[in-house]
Amino acid sequence: MKKRLLLGVLVIIILGGIGGKMYMDKREGDRQELLEIQKDLANYVYNNYRLYVNNREKEEEIFRKYDRGQGEMTTEEYLKALLEVREYEEITKIEFTGYSIDPMNSLIIYFTVNDVYQEEVWLDTRSAETDKFIYTITNSTGEGPYYITEKEAKTQLILPDDQIIYYRGGID
Repeated sequence: MKKRLLLGVLVIIILGGIGGKMYMDKREGDRQELLEIQKDLANYVYNNYRLYVNNREKEEEIFRKYDRGQGEMTTEEYLKALLEVREYEEITKIEFTGYSIDPMNSLIIYFTVNDVYQEEVWLDTRSAETDKFIYTITNSTGEGPYYITEKEAKTQLILPDDQIIYYRGGID
């Protein structure tokens, strides 16, 4: 009887060890996948977007000249002038700050660009060709004074690893 009990305990310990090992391997695989997603997203943002800030003084002067369509500028001139007061800044650093899962099972990645602009990207669609997530960032988003916009000429460069700060924590 004692041999059976001892054998049962031994089997449970072995199965628990195997299950624990499989769980830890899966968890490490998930961590690696999240690090790869961060690197891919950082390179996507680096190659396709740039930040801008509006020159407030020039912007206010344009508002006065336009005066809700009643001033000395036409709507076309007003819109063109607003684009011209933008001061662009290239992306030099991306810091990932967290992940979460929404109720529809989408992965949300939070990050900061150049220490001044915060963004979140919802990942819920994968490309059928590459099996990588499709990233979507809306132009002119941000709470100010910095905003993000697409580059006119996209690049195919790789952001150096020392300019990416990876988030290694878990999913909230």
